[in-house]
Amino acid sequence: MSPPKPSGRDAALEAKKKQAEEAELAKKKAEAEKVAKARAENCDRAQRAKATLDSGVRVATTNAKGEREIMDDKARASETQRLNEIIRADCGPAPQAQ
Repeated sequence: MSPPKPSGRDAALEAKKKQAEEAELAKKKAEAEKVAKARAENCDRAQRAKATLDSGVRVATTNAKGEREIMDDKARASETQRLNEIIRADCGPAPQAQ
């Protein structure tokens, strides 16, 4: 009897490699879902905050000393611009990974 011919393939090694690839794919998918959920939450929060500012109601903030301050027009414009940037970044389609 002759020894079995080596096929150049190791079934156990291939199975481990396939399992590692599947685990990596699952990890990437979970991370993508986590990022998508965070983007959706940021988008929703920014849109609600912008709606509040656009409504014209007086908005109070708390300064570093813990004191309440009413937002003036300059602070309101600055906050509106910041919210618009968040909406632009998080409410559209997700950026493609490179």
